[in-house]
Amino acid sequence: MSSPGETSKRRGRRQGDPVSRDEVLAAAKLRFAAEGYEKTTLRAIAADAHVDASMVLYLFGSKADLFRESLRLILDPDVLVAALEGPAEEIGERMVRFYLTVWESPDTAPSMQVMLQSATSNSDAHEAFRTFMQEYVLAAVSGVLGGGEQARLRAMLAATSLVGTAVLRYVMAVPPLATLSGEEVVRLMAPTVTRYLTADADELGLPEL
Repeated sequence: MSSPGETSKRRGRRQGDPVSRDEVLAAAKLRFAAEGYEKTTLRAIAADAHVDASMVLYLFGSKADLFRESLRLILDPDVLVAALEGPAEEIGERMVRFYLTVWESPDTAPSMQVMLQSATSNSDAHEAFRTFMQEYVLAAVSGVLGGGEQARLRAMLAATSLVGTAVLRYVMAVPPLATLSGEEVVRLMAPTVTRYLTADADELGLPEL
């Protein structure tokens, strides 16, 4: 019969096995969702991924950088871009539907809660979230719109509607928004998001950037 020490050693990573960034990111996503940003440690993530904490630091630089990169497992910009493809007049519906799916999927909903809460309560998490939004999400959406500062502003205006809805519906659970069906929320929000993304710049009053 194996001793506890032998069993534990067998379950860990064998010396010389390659370290996968994806495995570390997956472990970080689960740990951040379970314990929040502040309580999560690199040592705990390393243990979950069966690697040394020094390797996590080597791969990602800091806990904040790891948090930022793990957000891509929750809100993947490439998946968002794919979801936005299609007729321009329906882009708001597709965007809202994608966003609600992320918030309502059991695989990503807990992480979305932690993402927003951490970004508003911890300065390092806030900066990581801000960078993620600027360099990944807003850049991806503005690219779909043709690029440029006005496209980036359009993407940010759409994001204000989406994030505000998420806070009221999923974080604070304020009725009646929290009690509407997903389809009702899509129907109500889609025209506004479509307008932000596609309406004439003069109609929106967009400044010259």
